[in-house]
Formats: sequence, structure tokens, C-alpha cells
Amino acid sequence: MKKVLAWTYAGIAYALAMANIVYIVGFLADFGVPKGINTGHYDGSLTSAVVVNLLLVTGFGLHHSVTARPFFKRWWTRFVPAHLERATYLYMTAVVTAILVVAWQPIPITVWHVDNVWAAGAIIGAFLLTIGMMFSATFHFGHFGFFGLSQVWRWVREARPAEPVFAARYLYALIRHPISLGWMVLPWLTPRMTVGQLVFAVSVTLYVLIATYFEEADLVSELGERYQRYRKEVPAFLPFLRGRASAGLGRQALCISAVIGLMFLLALPPLH
Repeated sequence: MKKVLAWTYAGIAYALAMANIVYIVGFLADFGVPKGINTGHYDGSLTSAVVVNLLLVTGFGLHHSVTARPFFKRWWTRFVPAHLERATYLYMTAVVTAILVVAWQPIPITVWHVDNVWAAGAIIGAFLLTIGMMFSATFHFGHFGFFGLSQVWRWVREARPAEPVFAARYLYALIRHPISLGWMVLPWLTPRMTVGQLVFAVSVTLYVLIATYFEEADLVSELGERYQRYRKEVPAFLPFLRGRASAGLGRQALCISAVIGLMFLLALPPLH
């Protein structure tokens, strides 16, 4: 009976995670979902809307960062069975995402709008390709472990928990963080950028850069010299910046931050 309950718990978590991904994609695209990033009433209070949205992204980020840290997992598994830890994380993520979506304050002031049909189509195509890249990347390091099913499978078979496995292949042979890159890029890929979406895009980009710093520290502690060599050889986000000097997170973060600064300069006229 315990095995059936564990499979049910993890299976629902997996389905919820897939639905969560679909919804957040629709939220960013402002298409096909009840509440999109530009959906809702805007009363003209720009400052309050920006503050609320920044708090929502901060809460979303803290959940993902804190609960992913080894110290939290060691504490959390004192109360939650280790084989259900990841599935429980997915339930928590669904709740946090729902809060973000429901409480998000739209700011429908247009920053840019691409009128050319071909250019808009290219942006939408890049959006879809980015989603495909992110989803395929989960299979490169263990899709079912990432979404909490492998842990239950090993527990049911009474097998030992899987040891950390590291293999720089496929997308991970080009960049170290393809999924994180996807989250940074995705909010920017829209034919119509509003101030609300710009707030989301900038804050998520900065969050990913900060979170990646701590994630890499954990990976170095867990994998040691293997990951150190990998960091020296493979760029963090930008595949065209290779070599020991350019592959570092700091140099790549500087390049991305420069792009963000340029986007802010472009956004200033609509905010006046």
C-alpha cells in the first residue's frame, strides 16, 4: 500500500509540474491561459505595481534557491521521506507559481512592439525553440529524477539512492546551464514588450545570475575536481565565449548585465 501511495503522490506531482510548465509558458506568452502577464486591471499606480511584482519574483526565487540547497534538503528530509523530497518540492513550486500568477500586477505600457509579421514570427519561433531546448535539457541529466519519479522507482526496488552523475554531453557540452539560460531568455522573446513583462524579464535574469553562483558552489562541493575542470572548459551561458578567461560566470554575467542595461535605456521613454 505504501508503494502505491508513493507512486500516486509522485505521479500527481509530475503531472502538476508539467501543467505548471505549460501554464507559466502561457503566462509569459499571454496566450491560452486565464491569467497572462498582461491580463488584469491596471489602475495607473506604476510604483506599487513594480514593487508588488518584484516581491513576487523574489519570493518565487527564494523558494527555488533555498529549497534546492543541500542544507535545506538535509533538514527537510527529517520530516519528509527522502524518496518523496523532490515530489514535495514540485507541489510547493506549484503553490508558489500560483501565487505569482494570481497576484501579478499587469503594467500594460508598451516598451516595444514589433509590427513586421516576419520579425514577429521569428521572435515567436525563438520562444518555442527555447522551450524545446529547456525541456530537452532535462533528459540530458535525468528527466525523471528531476521531476521526482526516479527516486520513488529506486525506493520501490529497494535500491540505494543514485550517486551524483556528471556527464558533459549534448547541450551541456556547449554551455553549463541551458535551462537557466532558457529562463533568462524566454521573457524577452515577445513581439510586444510591456513594462510589466520587462520587470519580470529583468528581475528573473538577475535572479538566475545570482542563483547560478550558489548552484555552482554546491556543484563544486559535490563533484569536486571534475566540475572544476568543466567550469574552465565550458561557458556558463554564452557558447561563443569559450576559453578559461571567458568561460567564467563573472565575465558572462557582465555581458548579460550590459544587455539588461541597454534594455532599460530603451525602456525609459515609455516610463516618462
